Amino acid sequence: MRLTSWWSYCLACSALLLIPLVGLIYVQLNQAGGMAYNLVTDLDRQIPFVKGFVVPYLSWYGFLLVGFLYLAYKDRRNYYRTLIEFVIGLLICYGIYAIYQTTVPRPELTGTDPLLQLVAWVYRSDQPFNCFPSTHVLTSYLMMRAYLRTTRVATRYKIIVTAISLLIIVSTQFVKQHVLLDIVGAVLVAEGVVYAMDRVRKGWMTESRIKVKVRTQQSNLEGGLRQ
Repeated sequence: MRLTSWWSYCLACSALLLIPLVGLIYVQLNQAGGMAYNLVTDLDRQIPFVKGFVVPYLSWYGFLLVGFLYLAYKDRRNYYRTLIEFVIGLLICYGIYAIYQTTVPRPELTGTDPLLQLVAWVYRSDQPFNCFPSTHVLTSYLMMRAYLRTTRVATRYKIIVTAISLLIIVSTQFVKQHVLLDIVGAVLVAEGVVYAMDRVRKGWMTESRIKVKVRTQQSNLEGGLRQ
């Protein structure tokens, strides 16, 4: 990679700082703030707690970082679009948290093995509030969508990203950080953001075509008048 290309790549990756910056809003919202709704269903109660799923749950951090870094290298335009989708999606989730707080009951942990200790750390680090929609699910789903729509990434990488995304989404249920409706809400928000971005992009493309057509017609007219 040439020096100019490397500088351009680093500059593009620095835009990722927007995500933790926006995340500061979540820090303020992740606490008890009055009435918290419980969205647990009978189906949720049938899903067992499986401590091993804390590993894919925590892999979310590294997965998103690596996913973004590789996407910035292979498909810069898609990278920026995905970053915008992330920020918009997170802001929508935070807006919902501010007006509709939910909570998820957690199991009592007994034991001292490493996996349970990891789960205990997750529980201590993240209060059981602001669960609907799940940002774990939202961001994993958007990353999966980003890789599936690009034509500049090999199919094997698309399969890997899709598998990891789905595993992270499933893990939110087995570590009892979220309920099924949290997944539904996150997917709906993600699809809404993707749809809005598609509409905006198509609008810009249509406007650009119209401008090009008008300029072409003007040039032809001026050329005809000069003749």
